[in-house]
Amino acid sequence: MLTKTTNRTELRRQATRDALRKVALASFAERGFENVTAAEVAEEVGVTERTFYRHFPTKESVLFQDYETRLDWLADALARRPSTESIFDSVLAAVSNFPHDVEIVNQAALLRSSVISGDRIAVHLRVVQSSFAAVISEFIRARHSEYADIDLLSAVAGNALGGALVAAVEEWGKGGRVEDVDAMVKRSIEILRSGLEPLA
Repeated sequence: MLTKTTNRTELRRQATRDALRKVALASFAERGFENVTAAEVAEEVGVTERTFYRHFPTKESVLFQDYETRLDWLADALARRPSTESIFDSVLAAVSNFPHDVEIVNQAALLRSSVISGDRIAVHLRVVQSSFAAVISEFIRARHSEYADIDLLSAVAGNALGGALVAAVEEWGKGGRVEDVDAMVKRSIEILRSGLEPLA
């Protein structure tokens, strides 16, 4: 019974978070990031301002939620990949199976590039990239623990792949790309796999 209650509580919590994010993104796009308060977003969803800040520590963090929600999911997805698969293929398969709302991901990426300064975006993206790198590094360390130089290998590979994922989503969101975000992620990982050679 505790599990059912816990699951219901978590589902309700996630629904509130999703509603806050959806309303916030729509409001930012319509009225401008600086002209929307957390209190207004919370009121429209029917919750308190305190609830908003329980889900998002700052208004800006709403714009980066598409990354943050992927972290736990990515760790789980990587853990289920077959050990015979290459690191590149495991990361690509895990990321491409993430259940995302493309419209919301696109809206967040466009808003990031238009409503907050490049310096502020860079600060957030460093944290996001570091978080992705940590998840991927841990996955590599666990899979190849027998390697003598595993700490360095996992750190380099994790940082490179984490950077490739963040770069792909940001580049996709900036330019109104025709291809979908999964195709951009695949291209980004293939660039790494090629040894950073231009792709044909």
